[in-house]
Amino acid sequence: MNGIVILGAGYAGLAAALELDRHGIPFTLVNREPYHTFKTLLHEVAGARHDPHTYALSLEDLFRNQTSRVLVAEVKGLRLSDKLVETHRGPVGYESLIIALGSRTSTFGLPGIADYTFRLDSLRSAMELHHHLERELELYEQSGDPVHLRVLIAGGGLTGVELMGEWADWLPKRLHEKGLSLKDLYLGLIHAHSEILPDVDHQLRAIAEQKLIERGVELILNERVAGAEPRAYVLASGRRIEAGTLVWTGGVEAPAFLKEAGLSVDARNRVDVDEFLAAKGFPDVYVIGDCARFTDAEGRVLPPTGQVAEQMGHHLGANLVRLANRHSPLPFQYRDHGMVASLGPRFGVAEIGRHHATGATALVLKDGSKLKYLMHLGGPVTVLKKYRQWLEI
Repeated sequence: MNGIVILGAGYAGLAAALELDRHGIPFTLVNREPYHTFKTLLHEVAGARHDPHTYALSLEDLFRNQTSRVLVAEVKGLRLSDKLVETHRGPVGYESLIIALGSRTSTFGLPGIADYTFRLDSLRSAMELHHHLERELELYEQSGDPVHLRVLIAGGGLTGVELMGEWADWLPKRLHEKGLSLKDLYLGLIHAHSEILPDVDHQLRAIAEQKLIERGVELILNERVAGAEPRAYVLASGRRIEAGTLVWTGGVEAPAFLKEAGLSVDARNRVDVDEFLAAKGFPDVYVIGDCARFTDAEGRVLPPTGQVAEQMGHHLGANLVRLANRHSPLPFQYRDHGMVASLGPRFGVAEIGRHHATGATALVLKDGSKLKYLMHLGGPVTVLKKYRQWLEI
């Protein structure tokens, strides 16, 4: 029987684990991969901005205490009444459980989405997307069929916009390197509402839209995707748009087995948690990050973002340290540190409180957030090993 078991080494799970590690409190961290991924930067991997390995950190390198254990295993289910986690390597017992398994891209049951589109929710999927585009360029070079240079992204939130911004910069350069014309290149971004980036100030949305349009992106707004076919999206209006590359970024959901385990969840399988991030009805089970449905004092449900996940993980880790020292836990309070969206390596938009920034200034803010995060994870050594690869941003 393990004491504390943490499921998932994303932004939330890793933040909690590092807090426990710093205070020498034993835990077992269960993760499908032996590394932590910079999930909010996967668009850079898909756009070949840097070596993909610079977007992953070995978990073993991040912990300093021998009481900190990493188990590379895939979680298959939960048996909460028995205090067991089912993995492909066998059951793992616990006294306290932290669920931080992140989220996966939801298809919402739309026909063809799971079969014919790419998602951007892991390092592997980002690398697959990049390799797919390279193959499409080769096929265009061989056949001249313009469908291979047609790219469609469904979803105008942060993931879809940053990915499109990255490709609007990279694809023309790649075509130029291969001596190919840009005449058949088509980039389309489908969004169900009248403006992209719904969580950003209206002025910044307009700037982001204009920047994408200037770089040749067609914004297909107020159009809902009804399904996908091989090499085509079908819209609710009946319009059918062909493309050799289809990407779906239409929303996320937590693992379905959370509901199957008996936890109280919403329509996206997020678990209802109290002010201490404990699952309602299960005081020995904590849920953080994208798996948690936390409602703040104003009645707003916190979004599934990296900064929300990291703050939850850090807070829960600190509370477990307090409990170990016989102090009462503190309620979680989220502090919004703003948002930065990159539209490729040379332009971005940022909203920090009431302050806005665009262009290179916004990218400096994003670059600074990367540095701060790396320092938090592993100090100067981690920064020197990873951050130097991003200095040209």
